[in-house]
Amino acid sequence: MASNALMSCGIGAVCPSVLSSSKSKFAAALQLPNAATSTTSRFSMSADWMPGQPRPPYLDGSAPGDFGFDPLRLGEVPENLERYKESELIHCRWAMLAVPGILVPEALGLGNWVQAQEWAAIPGGQATYLGQTVPWGTLPTILVIEFLAISFVEHQRSMEKDPEKKKYPGGAFDPLGYSKDPKKFEEYKVKEIKNGRLALLAFVGICVQQSAYPGTGPLENLATHLADPWHNNIGDVIIPRSIMP
Repeated sequence: MASNALMSCGIGAVCPSVLSSSKSKFAAALQLPNAATSTTSRFSMSADWMPGQPRPPYLDGSAPGDFGFDPLRLGEVPENLERYKESELIHCRWAMLAVPGILVPEALGLGNWVQAQEWAAIPGGQATYLGQTVPWGTLPTILVIEFLAISFVEHQRSMEKDPEKKKYPGGAFDPLGYSKDPKKFEEYKVKEIKNGRLALLAFVGICVQQSAYPGTGPLENLATHLADPWHNNIGDVIIPRSIMP
C-alpha cells in the first residue's frame, strides 16, 4: 500500500530501486511468525523481571511467579533452588497472616502490634487478643505450645519427599478444593506467590516504620503521613532533619 501511494506521487518513476528496496525491507520487518512462535515470544518477554536482562538458565519460567529474578545467582545449585522456592512460599504465607494480624486490631482501636507485645515483658503478664484474655496466656505456656506445635508441623513436612507436596499438601489444607481444577490451580499458585511477596514487602515496611517511630503502628504512620505528606514521609527517616526544608 505504501509503495502504491508513492508510485502514484511519481516517486516510483524517479527512484524505482529505492521503492523496491524499501518495500522488501518493510515486508521483511512485518513478517509475522506462526501463532506458536508469537505466543512463546510474548511469554518469554513478559517473564523477564527487567527488559533486556538475560534470564538465568536455571529459571525457566516453570515455577509459579518465576520472572527470572536472581541477581545474586543464589539458585544456581539445583538443591538450593528448590529449598529457596519452598522457603519463600512458607515465608509468604506467614507474612500474609502477619500483615492482616497487625492491621485489623489497630483498625478496630484495640492497640497496635507493638503494644500487643508489652504484656510479655511484665512478669506473670497475661496475653490478650482482640481485647479478650487468652487461656493459658502466660509467656512460658505460650512458648511451649508454639514450640510443640511448630515442631510437629515442620517434622511432618520434612518427612514428605515430594517437593510439590511439601509446598502444596492439599487435603485438609485445601478445604474449598481449589486444587481440583489443574488449570485454575496453576493460576492460584501465581496469585499466592505474588500476594505473598507483596505481604513480605509490607511487613518489612511496617518494621522499618516502627524502628523509625518506636511504639507506632502502620495505620498511625499512614494517618500521620496523610496529615502532612511533605514532612512526614520516607525522607523524614533517611534525610537528616537539619537539612530538611
